[in-house]
Amino acid sequence: MSNASHGGQEPGNDASDIYAAHLARVGYSDLPGNAITAVKASILDTLACVYAGTSSPDVIEMQGAAKKWGGQPSCTLIGTGGVKVPPVNAVLANGSAIHQDDFDDCHDNAPSHPTSASLIPALAVAEEMGGVSGKDIIVAVALANDLTCRLSKSITARIFDHPWFRAPVCGLFGATAAAAKIRKATAAQHRHALGLALPLVGGTWASIHHLDSSVRAVRDGLNYHNAILASELAMRGLRGDPDVFEGPYGFFNAYYGGQFRREDVIGKLGEHYESAYVSLKPWPSMRNLHNMVTSVLNVMQKHNLTFEQIAKVEMEVGKINLTRCRPASVGAVPSHRIDLLSNLVFAVAGAIRHRNIPLALFHDGKVADDVIINAMPKVSWKYSERQDTASSFENGRVEITTVSGQSFKGECTTALGHPDNPMSVELRKAKFLDCSKIAARPLPEKQALEIIEMVERLEDLPDIAPLMKLLA
Repeated sequence: MSNASHGGQEPGNDASDIYAAHLARVGYSDLPGNAITAVKASILDTLACVYAGTSSPDVIEMQGAAKKWGGQPSCTLIGTGGVKVPPVNAVLANGSAIHQDDFDDCHDNAPSHPTSASLIPALAVAEEMGGVSGKDIIVAVALANDLTCRLSKSITARIFDHPWFRAPVCGLFGATAAAAKIRKATAAQHRHALGLALPLVGGTWASIHHLDSSVRAVRDGLNYHNAILASELAMRGLRGDPDVFEGPYGFFNAYYGGQFRREDVIGKLGEHYESAYVSLKPWPSMRNLHNMVTSVLNVMQKHNLTFEQIAKVEMEVGKINLTRCRPASVGAVPSHRIDLLSNLVFAVAGAIRHRNIPLALFHDGKVADDVIINAMPKVSWKYSERQDTASSFENGRVEITTVSGQSFKGECTTALGHPDNPMSVELRKAKFLDCSKIAARPLPEKQALEIIEMVERLEDLPDIAPLMKLLA
C-alpha cells in the first residue's frame, strides 16, 4: 500500500497507531502531578453537572428509556436511588445529564468538553467489570481528555468553517479511549476501538443554531454511548478501519478537509498533558460568555457596585458574540432555558442582578423573569472590529455607568475557571453542593460531602464500588 493511501504516513504510522500505543503503555505512575490534580477536579465537577441535570424532563425520559430496555443491571444511573442498567444505557442516560446547564468543563484553547466525554464511559465500564481502582479511573480520564483536547487543538480551520461541532466529534475518540483503557486494551485493541468509533462520529452546529432542540443538552449521551460499543467490540476481536486520523477517509480528511497539525496530536506524548489545562466553569452558561461575565463581576467587586447603583452596562462585542446578544421573553424558563444558556445579554443581566449567575436563573421561572424584566434593559452592546479574532473567545470588554454618572471600564482576557485564573477549592466544592441540591433526588449534604472527600482521595481507592454506591 502506498504512502499516499495512508495520507502520507508509512503503514502503521498513522497518528492513531502512535496514540494507541501510548494509551496502552501509560500507567498512573507516568502521569505528572498537575494532570492528576486537574483530572480529580474535573471528575468532581462533571459529577456535579450530572446531578444538576437529573432534574431535567429530557433526562428523566432518557432514564425511563434506559430502564425500559432492560439488560444486565450492572451500571448505576446516577441520582436514581440505586437503579442499574447495562453500560450502554447508563452512558446514554448519565451522559445526557451533563450538559443540561452548560456547566461542564472545557478547554479554552481547544474547543471541547473533555470530561463530559471521558468520565461516564470510564465509570460504566469500571462498574461492569468490577475491581477497578481510583487510579485506573484517573489514568483513563487523563489520557482520554488529553486525546480529545489534542484532536480539537490540532484542527487549523476556523471554528465555523466546517459544520462539525468539535466537542462531540473529537470527544467520541476520547470517550472510546477511556472505555478501552479501563478494559486494559492492548495497543492493537485501542487502535481497533478508535477505528470502530470512526463511523459513529457525529455532531453538527445544528443544535447550537436551532432553538428549542433537546439535542444540545443531551448530546453527550447520544454520542458517547457509542464509545461503549466501539471498545467492547474491539475487545471481542472486531477490527476497526485503519488510518483512523490521517488516512484519506480518516477523521481529519473526512471532517475537516485535512486541515490539522500532526504535531499537536502526537507531539510530546507522555510529557505534556492537555488534561492539566482544562477550565472549570464557575457559572452555568456557554463558556464563550465567561470572559464578559468575569469582567463585569470584577468591575462590580472592585468598585463595590450594587445592582441598584448600576444604570447601564455596555458590552463591546465582535461578530461571534454579536450573535449571542438576543432578546428573551418572559416565561422562557423552563421550556427555553437551554437557549438562555448561550444568551450573552441574559448572562450579564443575571450577573449584575445577583453578583453571580445562580443555577436558579435556569430552573426557577420567577427568578429568570425578574432578570428579563428588570436587569436585561440595563444591558446594551456595540460591535467592534477589534473583538474579531481567530479564537471563538472574545475579550470581555465592558463599561458600567452608575446612576450617579460614574463610569468604570473592565477587560478580561482569561475568564475565571481557566488554569491561569482558577476557581478556589471552596468555589469548586460549593458548585458541587449547589448542583446536588437541585437534583431530581437532592443529596443530603452529608452524602455530598462524602462524595467530595472520596473524589479528593480517589487515588487511594482500591475499588470504586464505594464511590458508585454514594453516587446512586
